[in-house]
Amino acid sequence: MQDYKLTPFIISQSFINYKDNLNYQQIKVVEETDGPCLVLAGAGSGKTRVLIYRLAYLLGKGENLRNILLVTFTNRAAQEMINRAEILIKMNLKGLWAGTFHHIANVILHREAPLLGYSPNFSIIDNEDSKDLIDDCIGELGYSKSGKLFPKKDVISQIWSLATNSLREIDEIIFADYSHLEEFIPQIKRVIYHYNNKKKASNIMDFNDLLFNWHKLLKIDKVREKYAQIFKYILVDEYQDTNRLQFEILKDLAIYHRNILVVGDDAQSIYSFRSADINNILDFPKVFNGAKIFKLEINYRSSPQILSLANEVIKHNRAQFPKELKAIKKDFQLPVVVETKDVYQQARFVAQKVLELNSEGIPLREIAVLFRSHYQALELELELMKRNIIYVVRGGMRFFEQAHIKDVLAYLKVVANEKDELSFKRAISLHKGIGRSYAQKIWIEVCKGDKSLEEIAQTLPKNKKEGFNEFITIINNIKKISQAEVAIREILNNYKEYCYLSFDNPEDRLLDLEELAKIARNYSTIREFLLDISSYESFRGETILEEDAKKEVLTLSTIHQAKGLEWEVVFIIGFSDYEFPHSKALNSPQAMEEERRLFYVATTRAKNYLYITYPQTKYTFKNGLIISRPSMFLYELPSSCYEEWECSDSTNC
Repeated sequence: MQDYKLTPFIISQSFINYKDNLNYQQIKVVEETDGPCLVLAGAGSGKTRVLIYRLAYLLGKGENLRNILLVTFTNRAAQEMINRAEILIKMNLKGLWAGTFHHIANVILHREAPLLGYSPNFSIIDNEDSKDLIDDCIGELGYSKSGKLFPKKDVISQIWSLATNSLREIDEIIFADYSHLEEFIPQIKRVIYHYNNKKKASNIMDFNDLLFNWHKLLKIDKVREKYAQIFKYILVDEYQDTNRLQFEILKDLAIYHRNILVVGDDAQSIYSFRSADINNILDFPKVFNGAKIFKLEINYRSSPQILSLANEVIKHNRAQFPKELKAIKKDFQLPVVVETKDVYQQARFVAQKVLELNSEGIPLREIAVLFRSHYQALELELELMKRNIIYVVRGGMRFFEQAHIKDVLAYLKVVANEKDELSFKRAISLHKGIGRSYAQKIWIEVCKGDKSLEEIAQTLPKNKKEGFNEFITIINNIKKISQAEVAIREILNNYKEYCYLSFDNPEDRLLDLEELAKIARNYSTIREFLLDISSYESFRGETILEEDAKKEVLTLSTIHQAKGLEWEVVFIIGFSDYEFPHSKALNSPQAMEEERRLFYVATTRAKNYLYITYPQTKYTFKNGLIISRPSMFLYELPSSCYEEWECSDSTNC
C-alpha cells in the first residue's frame, strides 16, 4: 500500500501587509512575542488590532488553531476578534479556543466533570437563579423566620463571589469589606456551605463554580499536563482586570510551552471591588522568569492636549510601569476645568453646553457625562428632563428607578395616599418577618376598614408583629411632618439597617438617599415633592422607544462602566474633594492610586473635548452649606495643561 502523507495547511501571509497596517511598536508585539510576554497597551493604542494580527501571524507560521487559546473578558469581544481575524486571513477559525474565562471553563468542565464528581450533563445557573437558591438556603436553615433581619441573598451572593474569585476565606472577606456583618459570620458560612451542597446534589454550577472547578481540575496532574500541552500559545486580553483565581489558572496552563502573551494596562486597573488584582500585571515579570515587556504608547483616539493632561495625571502613581501616551492627531483645544457655584449650576452648565455642541454638529451619541458615583448625577438628570434632552444611564438604572429610592418613596406615598396598595405592600415588606405574600394578607385586612393599623398589628403572630409595629411608627411619625426632606430623614433612621443587610454597596446607596433628601429640601410639603418627581419618573418611557432615538441619546455613566468606550466629548462632573477621590480611599495609598487610575481612565475616553466640573459649595444635612474644594488631583496638574472657566448665571450658565 502506498503511503500518502498529509502536510499541514499553512496560511499564506503574502497578502497581509503588516507594515502598512501596524506601527513599529505593534509589529514588534506581533512578531517577537514567543515565550512569556507582557504587552502594556496604553489607552487608545490599538491593542485589539495587535491581538488579531498576532493570531494571524501564528496561523501564518503554521501553528494549529486548536493549539491557540484566546481569552477575552466578554464573549462579544471574542466574537469581534474572530470575525476580524477571519476577514484578515480569509479562513474560518472554527476550532479556535476563544472566549471568556467562563466560556473556556464551561467547555473543559463538560469534558472532565466526572473527575470532580459531576455528571457531564451538569447545568449552569445564572446569577438570579443562584441568588434564589441562596434565599432557599436561608429559609431552610430558619434564618428568615427568626424575627431578626438577616443579610439578604444579594449580599451573601457577593461575599461568596469575592471569596471564590480572590481565593480568600469567607471570614477574611467579611472582616475586610463587610465588617457590619461580623456577628453573622457563622450563619453566613452555614448558608454558603448548604448552598454548595445543594448545587452538587443537583448537578449544577454557578458562574463562580466554573472558574473554581476549572482551577481544581488543573490541580490534578494528568489534567494540568493535558491542557498545558494543548495550549501552545495563550493570548489574554484586558489582563489588568484578572483576579487571583484567573491568574492561578493561567499560570497552570502556561507551565509547559510558556508561550503566554498578556495584554493590559496597569494604568486602567480600576476593578478591585470585583476582585481584580493589579498585582497580576505588576508582578508578571517576577512570576514568569525571562518575560519580555513591550509598550504600546501611540494613541489613535485623543488630541495631544487631552493626552498631555492624562500623562500628568498618572505619573503620580508609584505602583506602575511608566508610559507616556503619544498622539497622532492634530492639536486641538485645551481641556477645560469649570468652577460652578453649586451642583444645580453644574447641571445647568452641562445641559447648556451639550445643547450648544449638538447644535454645532456633534451628535448626542458622541457626548458622555461621567461621574465617580451615581448620586452625583441626580441634579443633572433632573435638568436634562426639564430641557427634554434624551439620555441613557449606561450599565444602570435611572435615579428614580433604583430599588432603594423606590423603597424610601413608598413610605411617603403611603402617607400621601392611603389607598396606594403597591406602596403599602412595598414598605411593610421591608420590615422584619414580613415578606411580599404576607404583605398581601395585611393589605386585605386594611381594606376591610373595620380595624386601625394598631388593631391589625395585635392580631399578627409575634414574629410579624414587631416588624409591622415598626412600620406603623414610621408612618405615624411622617404624618406629623410637613417637610419632605425631614420625612425622608425620618425614614432613613430605620432604613439604614435594612440597606446594610440587603445591598452589597450600602454606602453608595445611602449617598443616593442623601441626595434625594437634598432635592426634597426644595419642597415645602411631601405632596408637592411627590407630584414633581412623578413627572420625572414618567419621562423615562418618552420617545426612547423609537429606533432612531435609541441611537441619538446622551450617555450618562459611572467611570467604571465607561472603560473601553470613547466619545468626541466627555464631561467629568463632581470633581470635588471627598467625592473624587472617594472619601473611603483617603487612608489607603493603594486605594488612592486606584482613584487616580480612575481619573486617568475618565480623561482618556475623550477624543477632542474634555470638560471637568466642580461645584464650589455643597449642602450636607450634618453641616449645612459648606465650601467645597476641587479634587486634590487637580492640584497635581500643571496649570498649563488645562484652561479654567468660571460659570456665572448672569452670562452663559
